[in-house]
Amino acid sequence: MSPRALELRIHGVNNTPPHAMLALPKEETQRTRGDDLGGFWSGTAPNEELLTEAYSWGGMARSSVSLPGGNPVVNALCRIGWALLLPFGLANVAYWSRKLPTGAKRPDWRCGSGAATTRLFGLGLTVLLVLAACEITLDLFAIQCAPANACPRLPSAFGWFSGQDVATRMAISSAGPVLLLLGLWLLARRSRVRYEQKTTEAGRTDRGPVMLADPGLWRGDVMLRELTRVHLAAGFAVVALVSSVDAWAAAPEFRVIAVVSAALVLAACALASRRVGDAPDVATEAHGPRDSWLLLGFAMAVFAAETVSLLVVRPAFTGRLLVATWLPPVLLACLLGIVASAYAWRANPRRIPLLLGLLVAAGLVAGYSHWAGPVVAVLATATLMWHARKDDTREWEAWSGMGPGVLLGISLASSMTLSTIAVVATGNWLLGLTTVPPVYAWFSGSFTVALAAFVAVALVLGGLVGTRLVKPSLLLGADDEPGPSKNVRARHLAALAHRAEKAVGLLSILSVLAVALAVDAALSARRDLPEWVVDRGLWFTVLTGGAVVAAFAGGRATRPLGLVWDLICFLPRTAHPFAPPCYAERAVPELVQRTREWLDGGADRRVVLSAHSLGSVLATATIYALPERDLPRLRLITYGSQLRPYFGRIFPELLGGGVLGTPPTRGGRLWSTDPWRWPATEPSQGGLSTMVPWTNLWRRTDFLGFPVHGYAANACDRPAPESNGSGRIERHSDYQTTSAYREALASHLE
Repeated sequence: MSPRALELRIHGVNNTPPHAMLALPKEETQRTRGDDLGGFWSGTAPNEELLTEAYSWGGMARSSVSLPGGNPVVNALCRIGWALLLPFGLANVAYWSRKLPTGAKRPDWRCGSGAATTRLFGLGLTVLLVLAACEITLDLFAIQCAPANACPRLPSAFGWFSGQDVATRMAISSAGPVLLLLGLWLLARRSRVRYEQKTTEAGRTDRGPVMLADPGLWRGDVMLRELTRVHLAAGFAVVALVSSVDAWAAAPEFRVIAVVSAALVLAACALASRRVGDAPDVATEAHGPRDSWLLLGFAMAVFAAETVSLLVVRPAFTGRLLVATWLPPVLLACLLGIVASAYAWRANPRRIPLLLGLLVAAGLVAGYSHWAGPVVAVLATATLMWHARKDDTREWEAWSGMGPGVLLGISLASSMTLSTIAVVATGNWLLGLTTVPPVYAWFSGSFTVALAAFVAVALVLGGLVGTRLVKPSLLLGADDEPGPSKNVRARHLAALAHRAEKAVGLLSILSVLAVALAVDAALSARRDLPEWVVDRGLWFTVLTGGAVVAAFAGGRATRPLGLVWDLICFLPRTAHPFAPPCYAERAVPELVQRTREWLDGGADRRVVLSAHSLGSVLATATIYALPERDLPRLRLITYGSQLRPYFGRIFPELLGGGVLGTPPTRGGRLWSTDPWRWPATEPSQGGLSTMVPWTNLWRRTDFLGFPVHGYAANACDRPAPESNGSGRIERHSDYQTTSAYREALASHLE
């Protein structure tokens, strides 16, 4: 007799292997469908009452793309390439944290404030990366390493390079940024082909304003490919612009190339900002793919013309490259303006945030006029932040409704950090005490100070809160009993981690200040910071670069910072085409297909979706993707979930209380011993809680798991044991082995 119920377990951020999810020896499990990136697993022994399967998706988010044969050098470069995608992924997360529109899509469907600007920001990140590559290959390598013995650390095989004239070296070195750009494109494209675009349309239901129920949410299409061509075109044009401006006086063709290259970059900005759909398949009727193809074709032609002109005219290059030196701080000022405007996107959908953001950028660019520019920038930013916080409803949203600005700030700082590491580390390795462009030198110093300030605040917080942990009653368990002292200490340690939202906000603000200080100092040639700070910052950057290379280039064929990849790869790519691929575009359709396949096997069948941690987000998306007729035979168990305090606050329209049917919650308090000691709130009407029977397990000792309705007793949340009887404290894992889980499963199978 075949079983009537299917228990489908979905792992979370720990990337739990299938045999551990099934609580079976590895040799007693088998993959029933799927591949090395993801699939369904079950035990080899049959069960007549319940079929338990494990769905593994971690390979989609963490496995690097390796070439056949396993060449270690190429695979290491692929892993470093994933590091360069991190800022793009963060920008994509910021895109989805905006105030998303509600209602069905129409031809005049609006995408909310900041959609076009976020894509423009993403294009700026691509240009910033290309400029850093140009600084390394064209300035440091082609010009500064040209004299004999100028770069003694270069291998002898590069001796022929120094014998060439500077124009030839420039023409050859210009291939470096282009190869980097094409490498990122190939990395993203191969990943997309491997595990994106596997959606299914049959039986999908559009449930009104809930975006998770949109039939096209998990499908990338032509728009993403068009945006890719726009970014590639901008990259080609920037490389041509860098070399043509310094050869302006050598021949008229360089003046033409410089003007056309600048025009192509502006055209790319205009075209990127017109991509305004919130889902990858939103139609854009104003233009077709021909625009992006024409732009890319012209950009490649201009780059080829610049290369040929260098080889034919052979202009002389003296001094630093003007564009590679001064365009990065100007571009950073513009991106800082977007970050500042993003603070008020959720509060004000009109154009005031954009205008004030432009004012911030103008103030930073005008920094040469003593303190007038910085003062204007600070006042404009403060106005935007005040405007974002003045609405009382923003307390239910992450960072008081300033989520897009916070996330874009981290994206910009991480991009500048990677660029600075590459430029400073390469310059010091090649030329020792060579001078790099001022903006990189200043950022290395200012970011070092920002990190020191962040660590100091963290230590003070830990010290102040730690002195108050002597009273166990300050932080009770789910049963309102203090429990053993070991459990109490574990609860307090977990509560410290629950301040993650505030910590990320602080890190973002300090990082944005570091970028702003570097921009102002670079454009005004100030020397306000002590020279030893900048000098130590250079060494700190070099050491950080070595650590990053060691972390990203070595080890197994899994992506570094796996937890970060799990979090940023859930959302479809819309803000940046080179962002890490969205594993949900494969995972959600596969979960939907398996669920429907099981339910279609008999009218008495049912499915229990059992989701741990981030898997609860996949389970939620799966339920909303299923037709309504299947919901009565569906059950949900979540454990170690972050749905309410993190995802619901960062993405209110996507996973907020109205979607989940859970009460809204304020953010964790920074200085309180119990960060969640808030009065209870009423749950939202409708949502997931009313669609399917739902049980959520949590424990106070879990640093990543929370209740979904609140810490007070309720029908959905059930406490899980904090210890397993052996003396070991249970934290974020092993919920499936507890008595609370078995009881919840049994109740859903009745």
